[in-house]
Amino acid sequence: MKDYLIYILYKLFRGFVLFLPKGFMKIVLNLLAKLAYLLDKKHRKYAKINLDLVYENKISEERKEEIIKNSYYNLVFNLYEQIENNNLDLEELEKKITLENENIITDALKENKNIILISAHYGNWEYITSYISLKYAPTTMVGRPLNNKYLNDDLRQSRESHNSEMLDKKGSAKGLIKALKNGRIIGLAIDQHVPVNKGEKIKFLGHDAVQTDSSTRIAIKTGALIIPVFFIKDDFRKYTIKFCEAIDPLKYDNDVNKITQLQADAMSNQILEKPDDWFWQHRRWKDIYLGIYSK
Repeated sequence: MKDYLIYILYKLFRGFVLFLPKGFMKIVLNLLAKLAYLLDKKHRKYAKINLDLVYENKISEERKEEIIKNSYYNLVFNLYEQIENNNLDLEELEKKITLENENIITDALKENKNIILISAHYGNWEYITSYISLKYAPTTMVGRPLNNKYLNDDLRQSRESHNSEMLDKKGSAKGLIKALKNGRIIGLAIDQHVPVNKGEKIKFLGHDAVQTDSSTRIAIKTGALIIPVFFIKDDFRKYTIKFCEAIDPLKYDNDVNKITQLQADAMSNQILEKPDDWFWQHRRWKDIYLGIYSK
């Protein structure tokens, strides 16, 4: 019953979002972001710990707080975009998008290359399931199912309306390889924490970290190109989709650690260029710096 009530509240919120004039909606979203920042003390603390680790005293305390606040703004705007984009076609989506280095993906498509898009929880990463899948080719993503069955079913249905599909994280490798064979683009957000025995030890944002090597191993197995892509928030309902230089495993002798590090470098470079769009609130380094989030 609780899950269903939450689902009904979400549906009401979605209707509210779609009904309100865009200018007024921006004001509402700003207020919601401020509220989330004030109330979410636990994750605000995690964000501050991460910023202290990455930047130490290279930026001011005021700048760190600004980045945290902007990260909450990004999350709230992301939710709004996900709701709105479910109701938009490609022509309407393109009015919101600026493309940077588009030739990287179009060249790969012309050469009939298998494509793995890797990104971070940065800006509006959900554009993989809307714009990318409508503009270039159907996409397949991986994610953990939502605990709320009603919300999870609704999310799956909305993604499928844009030629995208979601695979459950557990045992997803076979499904991803099958998707590539069927001409789909697969998209993976690979910036979050993984256990030390589940990935490669690399440098991320200048510090030791462990990163999943799933994108690397699938690329090696299928001959796919790995293309880092980022969805940068420019303003309300305005985003730049930035494609970065493709990573061809063959150029690096299929060296798993090297290829995984190159992906970490691409994400690190973009986050440091504009840190306000990254999800700083997760415990990225909890298995590397033990106890860092409990102080």
